[in-house]
Amino acid sequence: AKDVCAYLSYHEAPATAVSPFTKTAVKDAGVKPFKVVIEDQKACARYSGLVIEGVQVKDSPSWLKNRLQTIGVRSINNIVDITNYILHETGQPLHAFDAQQIEGATVVVKKYPADTLFVTLDGTERKLAANDLMISDTQKPLCIAGVFGGLKSGVSEDTKNIFLESAWFENVHVRKTSLHHGLRTDAATRFEKGVDIAGTVNVLERAAQLIQELAGGKCSEVVDVYPSPATKKTVVLTYAYLKKLSG
Repeated sequence: AKDVCAYLSYHEAPATAVSPFTKTAVKDAGVKPFKVVIEDQKACARYSGLVIEGVQVKDSPSWLKNRLQTIGVRSINNIVDITNYILHETGQPLHAFDAQQIEGATVVVKKYPADTLFVTLDGTERKLAANDLMISDTQKPLCIAGVFGGLKSGVSEDTKNIFLESAWFENVHVRKTSLHHGLRTDAATRFEKGVDIAGTVNVLERAAQLIQELAGGKCSEVVDVYPSPATKKTVVLTYAYLKKLSG
């Protein structure tokens, strides 16, 4: 709100708000989707994902690098940069996996026994706590849910196919895991404050469209596992209060 106020105070031209979301859904291009299984539905109440085949991992265009740089985010590659850009654009964390590293074309959201060893993206071997929620395939853990990726499942220069995740993880679980491992990531700080469970698919489709524009590829249909849809909240307020609050 302060940024908008500053802009409008110094620009004569009329300004309008533009939504990043378009009405066109991701088109099914014949790419086979992955199966998603949620074993702990309290810790993960909704999990949306899709597969994009035939992407070209490379440097991001200058406009994307510049926008990330202005908010202090380091450019890595076009796929990772898009997930970071959309995190800041929408408030919804995303994670991109190398689809070739996911065994059985299946994503399982589950917990592992305490002291299970897992190597994170920074090359550190960590002992998992019994409460840590993990994103796994049929054989092994791939990522600490909502906190940090694994060393072997992330996007690299050799990646051709990706699985893109947009999920809702319960804030208490994420906060405990983040503090336990000393991992204070952008994703964890969003999840532990609470993200909008209604937005996972919209954000996923927004990311997929941007990836197709900058990296190419063909998308599968969206897989959206949402066992117990949340009741939409209603906020009641007077017009007078809204006018006073917004100026």
